Amino acid sequence: MAKVTKIQAQKRKGRYNVYLDGKYAFPVAETTLIEFRLMNGTELTDSQIKEIQDRENINKAYGDAVNYLSYQLRTKKEIKDYLYKKEYHRDAVDLVIKKLEELRYLDDESYATSYINTQLKTTSNGPKIIEQKLVQKGVPDNLIQDKLFEINQDTLLENAIEFAKKQVRKQKRASFQQMLTKIRQSLYQKGFSKEIIEETINDLELEPDEDEELDKLKALVQKVRHRYDKPEKLIHYLMTKGYHFDEIKRVLSDN
Repeated sequence: MAKVTKIQAQKRKGRYNVYLDGKYAFPVAETTLIEFRLMNGTELTDSQIKEIQDRENINKAYGDAVNYLSYQLRTKKEIKDYLYKKEYHRDAVDLVIKKLEELRYLDDESYATSYINTQLKTTSNGPKIIEQKLVQKGVPDNLIQDKLFEINQDTLLENAIEFAKKQVRKQKRASFQQMLTKIRQSLYQKGFSKEIIEETINDLELEPDEDEELDKLKALVQKVRHRYDKPEKLIHYLMTKGYHFDEIKRVLSDN
């Protein structure tokens, strides 16, 4: 048995240092002090001391978790990873997670809804990229699929079109075909489906300007011609840039 010989308030409000048999033993929160009725003269067994320390560890883990949540919403996995990184025991982590879920501080379904809405409003990410990010954050797959299914397709199309317009401006020097290829690739990399990509391309109503295409081809020929010792190599390179064989032959024959 050990006897409580001193309880000293810390500078931090609501925290106390407990001394047993004249020696510092452990810190506790005011709630722990009250729960275990700790006061001068209280005698504690080893098992009681361990129970107090375990409870205090859980309280500390809970405080750290709430503080971590105060900055932004988190998933269950993110909270677990955070607490494990701070070296809390699994039992303490599980109890904290349970308490947070009971208080609705942790809700992966609400998190997924909020995260998807934010992504759609503030980024150019499509469903596949959003799905990948939610998987990384530990949201259960069934929740992810349900929430992705609820996304308004008109919103997706609007986002895809807005993103595609920026890509058009970036590809001013490219051939018309290469520009279309780049737009499709960029939309795919952003996580949009084939259907949304093709609908986006159609809605842009892009048309090649023959004179502009010819000027771009001529400028490219002048820029790279010196790199190739054989005409067929130059032709192959130009075709990879989206220009047609007949156009290339015509430009080369004029030079």
